[in-house]
Amino acid sequence: MSENSKPPKKRIEYRGKILHVSRTGGVSATKTLSKESYGATINTNHGVRLHKRLFKGARMGFQRGNFQFIGRYKSGPFNFNISKGGVSTSIKNKRGSYNLFKPNYSSFKLGGVQLRGKNAATLQLLFLAVSLFINIIKVLWHISIAVLWFIFLAIKWFVDFLIGFYRGSTSNT
Repeated sequence: MSENSKPPKKRIEYRGKILHVSRTGGVSATKTLSKESYGATINTNHGVRLHKRLFKGARMGFQRGNFQFIGRYKSGPFNFNISKGGVSTSIKNKRGSYNLFKPNYSSFKLGGVQLRGKNAATLQLLFLAVSLFINIIKVLWHISIAVLWFIFLAIKWFVDFLIGFYRGSTSNT
């Protein structure tokens, strides 16, 4: 079976406070020790990571002799990730997230099944397009109701003005 014709794999995992069990990653235990802005993480699969918090959302460290820099920032619906490998931006919604710079890193979750990669990017774009269409219809509906209400109030004011003007002009004679 070729790489593209394989069915997508379903994510099956358990994430506890210390224990993580996954269909693909196996079993691993993690413990983090931290004091002030310094910390150490011990993981049964990945070894020991020493890290220091630089400022909110950014840290640097060493794991297996390799330097790491990770920065995560959130502003509104956008998430920004900075690392040695580059920069990425994603939009998060209730169905997952769509990565703008690296679409194959997107995720889509429906009915308890999470998809990742190209299929998830396609479904995310479809979901975002449908959401955009529905929200445009809602905005147009609210604008049309407001315009119709304004027209109704203007006509009502004009009719009341004419009735008052007529009554005022006939009562003096």
